[in-house]
Amino acid sequence: MKRKTITTIKTLLLAGGFLSASLFLFSFSGSRRLAGDVWEQLGLTREQGTGNIRESFLNGYLRYYGAKNLKNIAAGNRVAVAKDLLVYSKQYIGSETFRKAYEQQRTAAKPTEPVVKNRTLEDVRKEKIAETEKSIRDIKESMKTMKPDMVKLMQPGLEMHENNLKEYKKPDSEMIRLFYEGEQQNNARTKQSYQEALAQWEQDYPADYRQLVKRRLQAFLDLSATVDFTAELKEVGSKKKFVNPQYEAKAANWKQVFRAGKDVTDLTRNFAQQWLSELK
Repeated sequence: MKRKTITTIKTLLLAGGFLSASLFLFSFSGSRRLAGDVWEQLGLTREQGTGNIRESFLNGYLRYYGAKNLKNIAAGNRVAVAKDLLVYSKQYIGSETFRKAYEQQRTAAKPTEPVVKNRTLEDVRKEKIAETEKSIRDIKESMKTMKPDMVKLMQPGLEMHENNLKEYKKPDSEMIRLFYEGEQQNNARTKQSYQEALAQWEQDYPADYRQLVKRRLQAFLDLSATVDFTAELKEVGSKKKFVNPQYEAKAANWKQVFRAGKDVTDLTRNFAQQWLSELK
């Protein structure tokens, strides 16, 4: 029972946040009427609990850092506690404080528009000529202080740069054309990658954060509707596992809903459906 109690409390803690498509259960919180008592039971301050709600919802993973008293909370009060946790979480997520935190993270996550080189073929030619002329000057300057055997080793490199320089100066230089086309292709790839990243950012961080809330709520409703609360468990060593191998293969969040129990899940589903209807 101890393991089930701990799992139930973790599930309660996740529910208010509806974290992401895979984390949907309970976040730390408590109503204003019971907040002090709830925080005390969890071994958290109100500030820590609210911070856990914020970080869990914004970052899409369960955060219950500092909740040192999980084992000491009675599972029998889970429905009453869940209701208070949900109410508080909804109030907080709908607050200006959370909206500002979301906007700050949204802005920080926005992809930076790349700086591309919008150059002409002649711009590329000038750059290559200047680079090659500098290389030639540097090699010649170095050769002045080298021993004859080292000068001989450097000579092929010098000749290569001199031949390249002649090629670059040709009006119809094939090498310059290839450099230019390569730069244009790179610019196109960079722009495409940016547009894809921007589209993903807009999906992950909608301008109206309530759209993200709706996504979290719907994800919870979709998943919780598939949970079979009549599923049988069996003892396997020190753990309980599902008799049905298909259930045992389910993701952790599916199992968390099951362990939370039908009473808590029904309450949460009703709450989520009502909240979702208010956002439409």
